[in-house]
Amino acid sequence: RPIPRGSRVINMTASGIRPFAERDASGGPKCDDSVNETIALSLPVTFHVADDVVGRRGVLHVTTRRLVWFGDDGAGFEVPFQALTMHAVSTDTSEGFKPCIYAQVEGLVPEGFGGNDDDENEDDVEDGDDEFDDTTELRLAPTDSSKLNDLFKTLCECAAMNPDSEDEEGLSGEDDDEDGLFFDETEVATGAGAAARMDALARFDAVLTVSQELEQHVKDDPGRFED
Repeated sequence: RPIPRGSRVINMTASGIRPFAERDASGGPKCDDSVNETIALSLPVTFHVADDVVGRRGVLHVTTRRLVWFGDDGAGFEVPFQALTMHAVSTDTSEGFKPCIYAQVEGLVPEGFGGNDDDENEDDVEDGDDEFDDTTELRLAPTDSSKLNDLFKTLCECAAMNPDSEDEEGLSGEDDDEDGLFFDETEVATGAGAAARMDALARFDAVLTVSQELEQHVKDDPGRFED
């Protein structure tokens, strides 16, 4: 699909999937009171990293700052919203995954999961590939598939509360063109890291499914999910 002229390419500044173990008395994540962090949604999901079709069962907590998942096996991970480079609803089950939230997260596959080829990563560095190569696929499959759209809506609303630092600079009136943050279709398809960016966009389009309910939601409020 052609990239709309004036599309925004966001630089990835936050670390990606990382271990997290701080729980409150209820067993949920310990929120950061200094930034008024609260839990917006909690529900059972299967956590799939990279090509792990089986996944790990647990509970996902969507806070106003991040995603926090606690596994039934005692593991815990968090993903700051600024580390999410894209997320969408995927109902494609051809590869064995249930309907889920498909996301790409800045950073390499975390320790303890498959799919992190050190030799391949070293080759990428030698070839001069930029940070757009260092992304990990994450799938969050609700145990109750009927909750998928609710999860996506909550993700969008909470992500909008956490714009990238580059977004904030743009809103302050600085010249975004000098930062290289705004590109038209030709610029996105050329230059450093172009192949990786186009491959990521192609994979994103392959799994993107927009429900009729969400289409109507966006139509009623077209500027809501611009970030």
